[in-house]
Amino acid sequence: MKKYLSLFFVALLATMSFALTSCGDDNGEPDGGDTKASLTINGQGYKEHSSTGANSTVTDYGTSLGISIKAELYPANSDETEIFPRANISLEANSVALTKGTTLTLNDGYVEMVTDVMEGDKYDEIKSGKVTVSEVNGATVTLNFDNLKLADDDNKTVTINGSFIYENTKIKD
Repeated sequence: MKKYLSLFFVALLATMSFALTSCGDDNGEPDGGDTKASLTINGQGYKEHSSTGANSTVTDYGTSLGISIKAELYPANSDETEIFPRANISLEANSVALTKGTTLTLNDGYVEMVTDVMEGDKYDEIKSGKVTVSEVNGATVTLNFDNLKLADDDNKTVTINGSFIYENTKIKD
């Protein structure tokens, strides 16, 4: 009986060690690295909430797919545990060499102001403003948002200003 019990515990220990090691974060997908958003939307400050698991990313997929800018941000005065309200930002730009002073050519994008589950407004027409590379320090890039204005179907607008610092992720094309 002792023999079977010890074999059972050895098998259980081996199984658990494999189960726990397979839960690691080694999927190879871009995870945003160290990002820092210091943005305002319509004059209100927004920040990242690392505790929600949300992250902001900028990924250059090469000449055929371009640059993808994605951010999930929360009001600056909100608690880390709050998930509403929030702003989801998604912008697409042409792939370019990221050097200081380069203005990104935005092709598409939206800002979704989420107020609750399945509730919010989506601004998906880029009206004016620009996103410029203001600093490049090794793999760390700073984007500057200068009065980037997007409108919804009723022509109501949101305006984004501020900076976004991120680790540049480039996918070979």
